[in-house]
Amino acid sequence: MSRSRMLAAAVALLSNTGIAAALDEAPGAGEGAVRLEEVVVTAEKRSENLQRTPAAITAIPGDALVAAGVADIRAAQNLVPSVRFQAENASTEIYIRGIGSTLDLPNIEPPTVMNFNGAYIPREGTSVGLFDVARIEVLPGTQGTLYGRAALGGAVNVEFNRPGPDWDTSALVEAGNYSLFRVSAAQNLPVDETLSFRLAGDYISHDGYQTTGADSKDDYALRASGLFEPNDDVSLYVWAHGARKDGRSPNLVRRGYNDGTFDGNPNAFNTDDPWNDVITEDAPDAGTQDYENLVIGAQLDWDLGAATLTYIPSYFYLDWAGNYWLEDRASFLSAHYNQVTHELRLAGEAGERWEWLAGVYAYRVTNDGLFVAGGFPLADIDHNRLEGYAGFGQATYSVSERTRLSFGGRYSSDEREGQGTTAFGQAYTASPEYDRFDWKLGIEWDAADGAMLYATIQTGYQPGTYNLYPATETLDNVLDEATLTAYTAGIKSRWLDGRLQLNDEVFYYDYRDLLVQSFNFNTAILTQFNAQQTEIYGNQLDLLFQATEADRLGLSVGYLHARYEEFMVPPEINIGSENRDFSGYQLQYAPDWTASASWQHDFRLGGGMLRARVETRYESSFWGTFAHDRGTQQQDYFKSGAALTWYPADGRWSLGAWIRNVENVAVLAATTTGQEGPYADAFIEAPRTYGLRFTLDL
Repeated sequence: MSRSRMLAAAVALLSNTGIAAALDEAPGAGEGAVRLEEVVVTAEKRSENLQRTPAAITAIPGDALVAAGVADIRAAQNLVPSVRFQAENASTEIYIRGIGSTLDLPNIEPPTVMNFNGAYIPREGTSVGLFDVARIEVLPGTQGTLYGRAALGGAVNVEFNRPGPDWDTSALVEAGNYSLFRVSAAQNLPVDETLSFRLAGDYISHDGYQTTGADSKDDYALRASGLFEPNDDVSLYVWAHGARKDGRSPNLVRRGYNDGTFDGNPNAFNTDDPWNDVITEDAPDAGTQDYENLVIGAQLDWDLGAATLTYIPSYFYLDWAGNYWLEDRASFLSAHYNQVTHELRLAGEAGERWEWLAGVYAYRVTNDGLFVAGGFPLADIDHNRLEGYAGFGQATYSVSERTRLSFGGRYSSDEREGQGTTAFGQAYTASPEYDRFDWKLGIEWDAADGAMLYATIQTGYQPGTYNLYPATETLDNVLDEATLTAYTAGIKSRWLDGRLQLNDEVFYYDYRDLLVQSFNFNTAILTQFNAQQTEIYGNQLDLLFQATEADRLGLSVGYLHARYEEFMVPPEINIGSENRDFSGYQLQYAPDWTASASWQHDFRLGGGMLRARVETRYESSFWGTFAHDRGTQQQDYFKSGAALTWYPADGRWSLGAWIRNVENVAVLAATTTGQEGPYADAFIEAPRTYGLRFTLDL
């Protein structure tokens, strides 16, 4: 089937699972009329209607995550347009509209961020299970003004369910192939009208997806939270989340190896089964891992009358050591984190025309890590410190009843400090500093009732870093910061008495000094350098249509043109290739086209409801390395799923069956070049899975 016909087939299903909506009776409409509900988001650090927020935000409520079988952020990939949430061992690589990173060493943070309840989560903490979640919000494009902290490409915000005043109980049990077993539960524990607690836990296990038993789960997580509201002006929310993983690490498999001939299909796995990671009788096996993670956070909101004071502190601890195989080479990767963050802000209104927000932010991270492949230390960071502070503000001025102007700014100061040893025993140190002012200008216009046009210009930056070798007179070990200027314009609208939602955004990004990583054959370490200029532009179209009371249809189509405009690898860096000019190359993990589609129908039977749902996601081809190395191209693919769920009349429980990755397609996740020739080593997304699910809500 041609690419155009494949895309047309996805579009024809007319659904987008990435837009959250539910049914609601339409006041004033005829009997049986329905409309899409209003969704409230906090992406701009205040509660507002999703359709009144001038950005292409995707909001997914917790019940939609449960229905879609989302157990971690990686499984949410099919619900969000133009993103890739892909596994790289304990880390999750988050790519939003082509912006992301495979730079997986302690000395550098990714250009996209993930937050739990407003607390920044480092990359190795993003793979923990998601349970008892209120919603996920995905913000594409640079978020330099409000978020900073390297949110150059976008942000993923996860909000947990807070304690409530009622004795609510919820539970979920799943069982499926690969010996899947999952159980989650949450319990509200109200003390009185001012104080309540909530306990939630999650356990998931399944056999390894790979032949050796690698890529299995045996994960535990527990969350405790408390909410104290002594009066209408003060609210204090405190939470702690702990996770442990005892499953087996995934192994990388060969692609384009062709039994060592390198002259066959460059995109073929080495066996007919892509998940077969066996190479010899002795290698590889299913490596063990030791993973412990603790996050503690709080949010204080205090209404002072003229403004509301908000304070969000957090502490993050992680200790991880994983044994896995890079083909037939036993490998080891470790990471240890201690992180503290603080955010203090004021938000309020001035008269009838002004809304404003201002705050300060500070963070400090100390971490270290070791990467060994085949007994050879590729990266050894004994000590790394990331530290910074920022001041930020944003305001919106209502020019008229229909027109609003917004502007904002953020000053950031960041420091990086590290020391370690190269593979040849050379000690290195580095302590670069970076300062930056980012800004934002925007306009919104209510063109009609239910239709808003907007345009925004915003900048962002990612602090630079240092390389893991000593600086010399001819080769510095410090990298420049990356910067991005984003131009966006869009429409948010609802039609047909609120039954049809149409949102569309066009965007253009001018991306300078993107940070890239490659293995340096001279220094025998993973080396970072800057790509001089990158151009990204495209369009994101989101449709949602409540066709009848029983039928919901929608569509999400993303077009993305992401190319290196000017990218010449510095001559002093040996990447083992004669080609050093990658200008015009497609960015890695940046497919030109993505489309998400689904159809949902509710059958009313015997006082209850049987809900049928089918969904699919299409991605055009993309590359797993910046150099487009042999074996690193993922071809066009569809990945589909379906579910059938029974809900009784009282809605207090449900029972359903589900299947994911119906096509059993092997999709590349984190990918690198091969160890013995022109081919690739790759992590692989999960194969076809299916099972039964029971939920309880009392």
